[in-house]
Amino acid sequence: MVHITPETVEKFKEMFKREYGVDYSDQEAWEATHNLIGAFDLLLQMDRKQHPENYKKKQNSEKQSGGM
Repeated sequence: MVHITPETVEKFKEMFKREYGVDYSDQEAWEATHNLIGAFDLLLQMDRKQHPENYKKKQNSEKQSGGM
């Protein structure tokens, strides 16, 4: 899981205040940010399992084409 910085939480609070008029406390904003990042982390893990070919390291194109 990614470490959530106080700056990230503050940006989240500002964005939700600006976009939706919602005032979050620091704790509420941290929890919401944590949940949002966790959801995307879960989606990424699931996609990696379903499509591992998309996450293989790409080889240098010169090696694949024989150095031309």
